[in-house]
Order: sequence, then structure tokens, then C-alpha cells
Amino acid sequence: MKSKIVQAALSLVLASSALAGTLIGHVRDQNWYAQYQSNPFGVGYYEFAVNANAVSNASLGAATATDVFGAFTNISLPAGSYTVASWDVWWRSAYAFNIAVPANGNSVDVDLRLKATMWGYPAFWDSTSYREFGQTFVATGPITMIYLRDPLGTSFTRTVTMHAGRPGGAQVGVARTYGNGGDHRLIYGYGDLPTVAGQTYYLRIRSPSAAIGAVLMQMDPRPDFSDPMPGGCLYFGNGVTLTPHPDRDLGVVIMSDDDGLITDLFARASGSPLSGVTNVGQTFIARGVNLISAAFWLADPAAPIYVVRLLQNGPNGAQVGTTRRGKPARLFADPEMIVAWSPGECPLTPGQTYYLEVTRDGGGTFNSVYVNRSNPFAHGQAYQNGVAVAGVDLAGTIMEEESAGSATRPSVEFIASPTITEANRGTNSLRLLWSTDVLSDSLVELAAEHPPYTRSVYDPQLVRTHSITLTNLQSHTMYHFRATSTATNHRAAVSRDFVICTRPASTNLLANPGFEEGVGPSPRSSIPGWSKDGSLDIRTSDGTWFGSLPRRSGSWFLQGALNGGSSDGHIFQRVSGVTPGREYTFSAWVTTWPIENGTWKYDVWNAQSRLIYMRLGIDPTGGTNAAAATVQWTPRMYSHRHYSNLAKTAFAQGTNVTVFISMKGDGVTWHLYGVDDAVLSHEQIPTRFTSPAIRSDGVFQAILHSRANRTNVVEASTNLAQWFFVTNLLNASGVTPFQDTLSATAFQRFYRARTLP
Repeated sequence: MKSKIVQAALSLVLASSALAGTLIGHVRDQNWYAQYQSNPFGVGYYEFAVNANAVSNASLGAATATDVFGAFTNISLPAGSYTVASWDVWWRSAYAFNIAVPANGNSVDVDLRLKATMWGYPAFWDSTSYREFGQTFVATGPITMIYLRDPLGTSFTRTVTMHAGRPGGAQVGVARTYGNGGDHRLIYGYGDLPTVAGQTYYLRIRSPSAAIGAVLMQMDPRPDFSDPMPGGCLYFGNGVTLTPHPDRDLGVVIMSDDDGLITDLFARASGSPLSGVTNVGQTFIARGVNLISAAFWLADPAAPIYVVRLLQNGPNGAQVGTTRRGKPARLFADPEMIVAWSPGECPLTPGQTYYLEVTRDGGGTFNSVYVNRSNPFAHGQAYQNGVAVAGVDLAGTIMEEESAGSATRPSVEFIASPTITEANRGTNSLRLLWSTDVLSDSLVELAAEHPPYTRSVYDPQLVRTHSITLTNLQSHTMYHFRATSTATNHRAAVSRDFVICTRPASTNLLANPGFEEGVGPSPRSSIPGWSKDGSLDIRTSDGTWFGSLPRRSGSWFLQGALNGGSSDGHIFQRVSGVTPGREYTFSAWVTTWPIENGTWKYDVWNAQSRLIYMRLGIDPTGGTNAAAATVQWTPRMYSHRHYSNLAKTAFAQGTNVTVFISMKGDGVTWHLYGVDDAVLSHEQIPTRFTSPAIRSDGVFQAILHSRANRTNVVEASTNLAQWFFVTNLLNASGVTPFQDTLSATAFQRFYRARTLP
């Protein structure tokens, strides 16, 4: 009889196992900077916990952490439909809804995409310290988390505040502080930082006084030379006088509620944890219509399973919705447990008080329950064994669906990202092509040299194959652009920022610009027209040298290669016969191919010691020393396994100019760089004005555009007798403007040419 019972039990287990499936997927970077042939999706994030909505112990599966490629696998899930959620230790959680797990099979590869309002890998910092760093940006919703890196290890307090509009604007929401240097993630629960989508704000980080300087990471190097926040710029200074840098951004990640979900409770541990707990919980006021996930910090070496229930009002209220079970994926490093619900499984009434209760499956005492003893959550209360704990909130996160259907509303998806082929790159025009999964409209925004975008082209026709032609552009000028497609009842598809240069209309002044000249087999050490310097092995290649890097055009390109811990080299060419005072633009197509641990670099890019990067430079005095202060450099950038086209413009100060291409890096196994199709030219482009207006004090004002300095603002008296530049007009910090005078006739000539694409 006993044998029959055992056999029956075994049969049930086998039957249950036969019905089980596997949830697979990846947690990935939001911006697809590392797209290439064998990885069309982007960079994976490792050691991220992922879980699905488990009802019983049998359906708990494995709350797994991702591998170095961001891959996760949750096994033994009964066939059904699941909500998949990543934890919020380092990023706001990512979600995927209605994921089908089949019996005896795998789900689709779930793409849990980590998103942010502003996003960048902060790897470098300036050695100069400042009292204040700041970043203007365009909000996409209420902010929930800000991540920044502060390399200065001293223990003075930094204060982080948000301000409306620009530096000096009214403070919005609460202030946060932090002490020592390192990685910092500042978190904000419901109502803490109520930024409004579409409005501009200024994120400010300050030391206690002007006598105490801080150092903060910047968005450097820049992937593909892309701008991580086209609607904002970096500021730094002494807290009174601030210098704006519209072509640069702070190395900061800003995460917001902008996907149909609301962050309610959001707290981390502070002080000692609770002990002697058999039942723990947290009240909260519902803001949305469905509970989506709950995460708590529970450290227990026994790795128990936890049971999570939602009750009305408090510990003794009636249960709402479905019970969930979960366990931490990384018990000691980050013991956060997250459980999830599908929309509708756990309905909420906005404004109603609810209670989330956590117990151990089968009963028993918790080893440790992390709490915050600073009472950071104004809308609820923590309970221990059914009794309220004064001044305490649980460390954890509660996420809710904002309105019916908002969490699962589909997004327009790019099937093919915005692209400008060589055939569609003209001297005065650019044609963008992209495709989407649904019928949608077409919008392209663009700006010369650097954002913010100054022009847009819109086509309301609903199509899947999109084509927009940008006309009346400047020749041999670097343009930033992005594409947007919208459709009814869908979230918009908004591409990242891209860069490309229009073709030159005048003569290329460089010798051997495509590195085609020379004799002998590949690789060739001699590079006609160019000089080289540094520790890097720099030669021309036909694509058969180390790494088999591709050429962009022609039969040859320039390649830098080094197998070692550090590379530092550059090429340069001195060009004579230029005209002093004229603008000259230097552009090139460049690419980086780092190899680490036997494969193309696969993980995050925020470690300066594990990066290779490139820069373009011009010395307008004609000097040939790359370390000279007269060399004007672009920011650092990398272009992972594909070519990007960037440029630098400067005014010649003599009859010679020198152009440089720098290749540098640390860490990784192989440092591989590619350069092709370099151009130096002078284009006949007049100085132009936009946004002309007469101010209330009778002064004429307009924006002066030139490629070497296109951010100045011009003011003149109404009789046009004088004019002067104001380089920081929007920076209300008392900066004294540089002044110069022109005749009324000269000013009127400039004014008549004010139309600018």
C-alpha cells in the first residue's frame, strides 16, 4: 500500500513536471549602442534578479540572476501567462506582460529593456573640482531614481535638488544628500519629485560651500558621439557663476514613471533591521488601479519561500486578489525579493488604504527584515507581528498600474532603426529611412553641431516604411538627429540621437584621406600624407589584419592595434595654405573593436579602466604636438563595431592647420581601432541668425549661428548702431558678456541672412 502511495506521488510529480515550461529572456541596456551582427539587441546587464508571478510553491520557478550577457532562465513554470519583472536594485524595474510559457517548452526570449529619461555611461571625470554640477533635461514623468557616480572619496555632504526650468529656478520636490564618493542611487517615492512630462528641469548637485569642491562623472566617452539628453546641457561652477556646456552632459541616469506604471512606496534600508518577526507588512494608499509588483529586502541564509498577500486597510483586513510567493535570487549581496501580478489579478481603488503582508511559507521567524527608520514614506506605516512600528517603513518598492490598460499599452516599435545610407547623404540634404511594426507618422528633429534640436520635419501620413528628406542643410557639417513615430493607442517610438556629416561642397584639403595610397601587402606601415605617434601599432589594412576589421569604403583603411593593457596613439596631418580667420571642418569615420575575455566587449561601459575610445582634434595654429593646449578636441567617443561620422570645426589662426585622430584605451585584451574617409574643408557658409525679436527694453535679440560657435546670442540697440555677443544669456548667473561693435550696415547684412535650416 505504501509503495502504491509513493508511486502515485511520483506520478503526480512527473505529470506536473511534464506540464512545466521555461521562461527565458534578457535584461538589456535601453539604447542599443552595442548593436552588431551577432547581437542585434544591445548590452546585457548581469547579476539582475528576475521573477514571474508565482502562485504556488510548485510554480515558483527559479528567481534567477542574469549572466554576463543579461540572460536569465526561470525553470519549472506551469504553462500559462506571466508578468515578468526585474528588480530595482540598480535601475527602476522593467516589466513584460502576458508572456506565454508553454508546457514542455520555452517562452519567447523576453526583452526586459531598462529605460530612463536620461541615460549615459559615466566613465570619466574632469580633474578640476567645482562646488556645483548640474544638468538640464526634459522630463518624461515623475522621477523615481537618479544614479550618479562621484569619484571623490572625501566625506563632505553633497545635496541634490531639482529646479524648474534652468539654474536658479524654483525647487521642485524634496532634497536628497549623500556623503562619500562612489556610485549613488537616490530614490524617490510617490510625490517626492513630481516632475511633469515635457517640462524642462535642472538637476543640481552641490557641495556645502564654494571652498569645498566636488568632482562628478560626465557622459564621457559618448557612444557613437550621440547626445544622451538632446534637450539639455551640462553646467558647472562655484554655485553663483555657472558655465554651460551645451555639447556635453552629466554622467547621470534619471529614471521616471513614464510607462503606465506608478511608483508608490520606494524606500531603502537605514539603521538596524527588524528581528523576531513572524509577520511583517506595510500600509500604503493606492494611486493606481492594479497592483503590479512588490519588492522587499529579506536576508535569510536558509533561503525560505515567502508568501505575499494584499489586504484591505491593515493587518486584519479582507484579502484582495491573488497570493504570491517569491524568494531572493542573491541572498547576501542584494537580498531583495520581488513578486509580480498581471493587471487585474490584484485590483486597487485609488485613494483606498491597503496592507501588504509578508510571511514565511509554512510559518516561522524571519532572519532579518530590512527597514528604513527615517520614516521616508509619508503615505503608509510598517507593521511587525501585526503591531505598527513608529517612525518605520519597510525597505521595498510597490508598483501599480496607473489606469486600466496603461501598463500593457503597446509601443510603436522600430523594425529598422533610422539610417542614412551613403547614397542618401548629400552636400545640402540628408534622407532618413526607418520602418515600424504598425502604421505610424514620421517626425525628424535635427541640429547642426550639437542639440538642442533647432528644426523638425513632420509627415502625418501613416506608414510602416518611413522616409524623410532634410533639405537646405549646410555642407560638410555634423548634424544630430532623431526620429519619432506615433500611432493612436500606442506609445511613441523615439529613437536615440544620431550623428552624421553632410558631404563637403569644396575641395578636400587632406592628402590620402581614405588611406588608399601606398605599396606592399597588408598591413602597410608607411601611411603617405600622415604622421603617427604613440605606443599603438598603426598601419593601413585591407581588412585582413588583427580582428579582420572592415573598411568603410575603397580597398584600404587605417587601423590601430594593440594586444595589452593600455594603448595611446594618434595620427596627424599638417595642411598648409589655409586662410586665417576662415572656418575649417575636419570629419572622419571611426570605429572601435575592443576584445575582452575572448569575445567582443559584452558588458556595461562605465569603467574607465575597461574602455577604448577616440577623438578628433584640430590645432588652428598648425602645431603638430597633440598635447599642446592649442589643439581643440571633440569629446571622447566609441563606436562599437560599426563606423560613426563625427566632426570638429575651428577658425584658422594662421596659414597652417593640423588635424589629429586620437586612439586610446585601458584594460581589455585587444585594442582595435579603425579610421576611414577623412575630410578637411572650408565651406562658404554665411553667419546667420534665427529667432529675431525686440525685447521689452527695446533691444534687438537673435541667435547667431556659426559652425565653430553656434550658441551665441546677439543683441543690438534698435537703431542697429552696435551689437555684441552674449555667450550665456540663458545662464542667469551674472556672466559679463563679451562685447564688440560693427557698423549698422554690417549688422543689417548679417540680419538679412538670418534664415537658418
